[in-house]
Amino acid sequence: MVHLLAITIGLLIALGLEATVERLHYRSLVREARENMAQEIRENQKNLRLELKALPGEKRELEGVLRMAADLQHSRPAQQHGNFNWIVTRLGESAWNTTASSGALAHMPYTEAREYAQLYGLQQMFNANMDRYVDSRAEMYAFLIRTELRDKPSAAEFEAGEHIIAKELVMTDFLREIGNELDAAYIKFLAVGR
Repeated sequence: MVHLLAITIGLLIALGLEATVERLHYRSLVREARENMAQEIRENQKNLRLELKALPGEKRELEGVLRMAADLQHSRPAQQHGNFNWIVTRLGESAWNTTASSGALAHMPYTEAREYAQLYGLQQMFNANMDRYVDSRAEMYAFLIRTELRDKPSAAEFEAGEHIIAKELVMTDFLREIGNELDAAYIKFLAVGR
C-alpha cells in the first residue's frame, strides 16, 4: 500500500513538472512570436509608407500613358512613354505564418489572436491587390509595345488597352485606400507597445 502511494505521488509530481515545463515552453513560444510579429509589422509599415509615397507619381505616369494611347488612337502627335518608375511592395507575413503553424497562436488570448488575424487579413488584402496591379501592368506593357509597331492596333485593341490602363489607375486608388487603412491599423497596433 505504501509503495502504491509512493508511486502515485511520484507520478503526480512528474505530471506536474511536465505540465510546468510545457507551460513555460508555450509562454516562451508566444513571447517569441509576439516579438517576431512586432518586428515584421514595423518593417511592413516602413515598406508600406514607401509605397504610399510612390503611388501618386505612379498615378500621374499612368494618366500620361492613357493620354498618349488616346493620342495615338486618333493619330495625334503623342509624347512617347519613357521609363516608368514603379515600386512593388510585398508585405511580409512569415512571422504570422510561423506563429500559426507553431501553435503559438493557440496559446494567445483570443482577443489578441483576433487582432493579429485582422491586421494580417488587411495586409493580405493589400498584397492581393498589389498582385493584381502587377499582373495588369504586364498587360499594359504588352499593349504599349503593340503601339510602337508599324501596324498600329485596331480601334478595338486601343479600347482594350485603354481599359487596361484605366484599370491600373483604379488599382492605384485601391492600393492607396487599403494602404492608408493598413497604416492606421499599424499605428494603432504599435501604439499598444507591441
